[in-house]
Amino acid sequence: MADVNLDEKDFKILRWLDREGDIDVDEVSEELGISTSTVYYRLDKYRKQGILSGTVSKLDARELGLELTAITEIRSEYGPGYEEIGDALCDISAVQTVYFMLGDKSFTIIAHLRDHDHLQDYIDSIIHTEGVEHSSTQVVLQTFKDESRLLVNYDDDDLQKLIDSE
Repeated sequence: MADVNLDEKDFKILRWLDREGDIDVDEVSEELGISTSTVYYRLDKYRKQGILSGTVSKLDARELGLELTAITEIRSEYGPGYEEIGDALCDISAVQTVYFMLGDKSFTIIAHLRDHDHLQDYIDSIIHTEGVEHSSTQVVLQTFKDESRLLVNYDDDDLQKLIDSE
């Protein structure tokens, strides 16, 4: 587990940055009631710890102690009610992404978890979700790419085609 020591102010700042995606020290300070010097100091600390990088905040799950990434495939009955199942899956703690799928599986979920006990709680929550018929969870061993920014994933030719189609 990463050696990170965060307090309540840290989590307030990090949640704001994660939600807003922008580093505006004055706005963070004003909205959270934390002095600007404290916000500056903490942002510097997050960068040194590897939690925060760039001008748009991106939290590093592993540096925050979320050591496991789980990918879960779920089969449910297709038809009315799949939105409710999807909404219920979105509400499970640690779930970052929920996809409704075509094919053999109905949903794919990506979650970041602390440890094996947290993984077990996560799986229990999924199998007790009304409408879930079957689930299969895989744990990621190594991540080769995890890029949330959109346009950096495309080469110049594909970007030009996107621009030309407008």
